[in-house]
Amino acid sequence: MKYSMAHTCIKVSCLQESLAFYRQALHLQEKGRIQCGRTVLVYLGDEAGSVYELELNCQLSHEGRYQLGENPGHFAFCVDDYEASLALHQQMQCVRLVSQEHGIYFISDPDGYIIEILPEGHHSVTERRNLHED
Repeated sequence: MKYSMAHTCIKVSCLQESLAFYRQALHLQEKGRIQCGRTVLVYLGDEAGSVYELELNCQLSHEGRYQLGENPGHFAFCVDDYEASLALHQQMQCVRLVSQEHGIYFISDPDGYIIEILPEGHHSVTERRNLHED
């Protein structure tokens, strides 16, 4: 039996704002959309054409921002031009933390979700695991 990752779902408070952010910040494009009553699900894909998607879940009846609480989770993207990406995100004022020591940085989306940005080919899975154990 084999499993493959399909998507990550996040709740968003304003679909248009989130779509604009992910388009500008990470060049994600809409691959599909489903409306189920008062819920809109939008699937975003990357420029590399990977099968893995980001699902934006918008509850049309939900008011205000979601309370993420003590959510330590994040998702990550690799980028081929790290410096240009960092400059873009600094211009967008969405950079949350730059870790010069590890060669990575973190941004946050309009709802406060944390996204790690790392250079393409940076750190193997084992190296990343060791970084997070420190």
